[in-house]
Amino acid sequence: MRVLVGLLAGVAIALVVPATRGQAREPAAPFRVTPDLKTYPQTTAREALASALEAVKKKRIDYLLAQLADPDWVDGRVAAYEGGFDELVKETTAKLDPPAVKRLGRFLTDGEFETVDATAVVRLKDVKDRVVRLRRLDGRWYLLSVNKP
Repeated sequence: MRVLVGLLAGVAIALVVPATRGQAREPAAPFRVTPDLKTYPQTTAREALASALEAVKKKRIDYLLAQLADPDWVDGRVAAYEGGFDELVKETTAKLDPPAVKRLGRFLTDGEFETVDATAVVRLKDVKDRVVRLRRLDGRWYLLSVNKP
């Protein structure tokens, strides 16, 4: 009888542990914005930058902030607004004017990507005072707010 109980307990643990690990790897949905990794892939730094531009093009600034921007930076900014994610979305939307978006697009099309470990820097040969920085976290790439060389 003890052998049967021990065997059943072992099988139960073997079934529960892999299921728990799989759940932990599911991307989070901060600010109730569900990840869409097919439409906005983030496997590489280049994909993440392209996804950010796609989110801007589709006016999905909420997605840009919740899923594509550096989570630590976003959390800090939301805390500055006393938890107001919607206020951060409004501020970001106002700053993403057509020239800024066009410049960001140039980084994607003409930029040189330099990746070291979990960080990437994108540079344009003719622009010395701006870069695009990204970091990898849990297998996904995120845009950083720091844009100085």
